[in-house]
Amino acid sequence: MYVTKEQIRRARRVNLADYLLREYPADVKIVGTSLYLRKNPSLYVKKSIPGYHDFATGEHGNSIDFLTRHLNCSFTDAVNTLCRFDSVPKSKTTMTRAPFCLPERARPPFDRVVTYLTGRGIPTEIVTFLIQENLLYQDTPHGNAVFVSPDEDYCEIRGTGNRTFHGCRKKSSDRFWYILTDPRPETAYVCEAAIDAVSLMLIHKAQGKTNPAVYVSIGGVANQQAIDRLKRRKLAVVLAVDNDSAGDECRQRNPDLTTMIPYNKDWNDDLRQMLLP
Repeated sequence: MYVTKEQIRRARRVNLADYLLREYPADVKIVGTSLYLRKNPSLYVKKSIPGYHDFATGEHGNSIDFLTRHLNCSFTDAVNTLCRFDSVPKSKTTMTRAPFCLPERARPPFDRVVTYLTGRGIPTEIVTFLIQENLLYQDTPHGNAVFVSPDEDYCEIRGTGNRTFHGCRKKSSDRFWYILTDPRPETAYVCEAAIDAVSLMLIHKAQGKTNPAVYVSIGGVANQQAIDRLKRRKLAVVLAVDNDSAGDECRQRNPDLTTMIPYNKDWNDDLRQMLLP
């Protein structure tokens, strides 16, 4: 069956999130303004973008690519299917926020989490402390590391196996994870990931820096709402995001903040290099 160039262009622009919610509601789960495949939690689809991204493999593509690669459609069938969907009137409220919930907690001991984090240079006693303070646990059935905020309104999920999965769940867009070195912090160090926040805390400890502080993970530089929330606090906010182009954009977006840049790509890389003999 023949499809026109206009049909192909139209199919590529179809809102993939709305299509999946209508045609495969049991196979996807909404997280904030995105959704992911239940059988592949690293494969995300954004509400506003007509495509997808797999954070584990780096694979990405448009709506046609998704149907051909992940739903076993031929190219022609994918184009026709998406065009038919685009022709059906749709409610403006198709994409709704799912209730916030933390991943299911596994039974301790959390061996996979301990092995993973100690392999990233985090000392066993620090991992144990995070678990005892209910800032970290292992989920089931995947065995992911789950960093959960003290208020349990945000969690950061990190794959502990061969897949480099990293995701976040939050009650509202400005939530974040944090660890305190003092009940009355004076400085907030803002990192992109919980592992980086812990790593920077350990680097400062090794350097003898003991100022009352809170080490924060915002889950990625796109979370400007969390940065703005921290700016409203009576704290000295230090932007300590990654040493890459996305980090550069974040620093340019917040010229009012003091910045710290890791020597390597991120603070965990710096920590591991510091530990080398």
